[in-house]
Amino acid sequence: MATKGLMSKRIPTMLGIFILIAGLVAGVILVNTRQGLESKAGPSESPKNLKISNLNATTFSVSWTTDTPLTGLTKYSQDPAKIVTPAGDVRDQISGTSQSYNSHTVNVSGLAASTTYYFLIVSGSGTYDDNGKPFSVRTTAQAIAPPEDIIFGKVVRDTGDPVSGSIVFVEAEGGQALSTITKTDGTWRLNLASSRDEGGNVLTYDPEKTLLSIFVRAGNTGTATALTDTSKAKPVPDIVLGKNQSFSDTGQLIAGLEGATPSAQTGAGFQLEANILILTEQLEATSSVKILNPATNGEIIATDKPELRGKAPAGSVVKLTLQSVEQVQVVQASSDGVWTWTPPLKLDPGLHTLTVEYTDSVNQVQKLVRTFTVMLSNQPAFTATPSATPTGLIGISPTPATSMPDTSSEDLTDAGGLTTTLGFAILGILMLLIGSVSKKWTK
Repeated sequence: MATKGLMSKRIPTMLGIFILIAGLVAGVILVNTRQGLESKAGPSESPKNLKISNLNATTFSVSWTTDTPLTGLTKYSQDPAKIVTPAGDVRDQISGTSQSYNSHTVNVSGLAASTTYYFLIVSGSGTYDDNGKPFSVRTTAQAIAPPEDIIFGKVVRDTGDPVSGSIVFVEAEGGQALSTITKTDGTWRLNLASSRDEGGNVLTYDPEKTLLSIFVRAGNTGTATALTDTSKAKPVPDIVLGKNQSFSDTGQLIAGLEGATPSAQTGAGFQLEANILILTEQLEATSSVKILNPATNGEIIATDKPELRGKAPAGSVVKLTLQSVEQVQVVQASSDGVWTWTPPLKLDPGLHTLTVEYTDSVNQVQKLVRTFTVMLSNQPAFTATPSATPTGLIGISPTPATSMPDTSSEDLTDAGGLTTTLGFAILGILMLLIGSVSKKWTK
C-alpha cells in the first residue's frame, strides 16, 4: 500500500517531466526537419540562360548556367510521364565522375528522327521543368550528312590566359545554333556542316562569305561576342572574354539593324544580340555619348540598385530604358557632361539590359546597348528574370523558361518550429505545477 501511495504522488510529476523532455526533443527535430526540406533545392540552384543547340535527327544539346558551381544533368524520354533516362554533362561523360560547374552543357544522343522528346534539368539537388510541365524538343528529319567543315578558335581573357569550360555558341547566317565547350587550353572546334536551318533542313551556306555570329558564355566569369565569316573561321581570331569583336570587313555585319532591340525573342537568336553589341561598340568609339557604368558587357555588379552612369554633351538629354522589370527614365547631362541614374526599383539577380537613346548631331536617333549581371553575394535566392533568358531558344516548346519551379518535392508546409517547442515546454511546466500541487494534497 505504501508503494502504491508513493507512486500516486509521483506520477503527475514524472509525467510532466516526460512531456517537457518530449516537447523539447520533438520541437528540435521538427525545426531541423523543416530546415532540411527548405535547403534541399534552394532557388540558388535554379538553372538560367537555358538554350537548345546542335539539334538534328539523332541529337540535341542543352546548355544552362548556375550562379554557384553545381553538378548537373538532364533526364529525357519520349513519354512525358516517365522521364527517367539520364544524360550527364559532356565533361562528366569523358571523366566518368560528376563534377560541379557554373556553365553546364549536356549532349543527348542516340535519338529517333522526327520525334518529340521531353526533358527535365537536374541542377544540384533540385529538378526543374518549364513552369509545371517538361521541356520539349523535336528532332529533325533524317538527312544525308554533308562532308565535315571544321571551324575552330580560342577563348582567352584580356591577359591572354585561356578560358576553359566556357560554352561557345555559333550561328551561321540563317541557321540554328551549334555549341561546344572550350578545353583547358581555351580552344574549341565545331562542324559547321552540321548546321540546320529553321525548317530543320541541312543548311546551305557559302564557305567563303557566310556570316557567323559567336556568343561565349563563361558562367559567372562573363560573356563575349564576335562576328566573323566563313573565310575567317579556320581559325577564328582569339575571342577575348568581356569584349565584342568583329573580324569581318563586310558591311553586312550591321545591316538591317535599324530599330532592332536586344529584347527580340525569336528568329535572330544570338546573331541579333551579337550584332547589336558590336554596333554599340563601334558607335561608342566615335560618339560623344558613352556608357561608363557598366563599363563592359556582361559585367558583374554586386548591388541591386546600381548607379548607371555615362557621358554626353553638357545639357543634352538621353533616354534610359532598363529591360528586366522595365524601367524608363529621361536624364540630362550635367555641366561637366556626366549623366547618372539609379533605378528606383531594386533589380532582381540575373541579366539586365540598359539601352541609351539620344539624338546625334544630324538629328538621328541612336541607341547604345549594354548588358550586365546583378549578383549579390549575400543573396540566398537567385531567381532568373525574363531578361535572363538568351534570345533564340531553338526548339523549346511552348515558351522559354525563365522561372523554373522545383519539381523534386511538393509545396513545403509548416512542419514545426519554435512555437511548437514553446507549446510543449509550457505544457510540461504546467504538468510540473499540477504534480507539485497534487503532492501537497496527498500529504
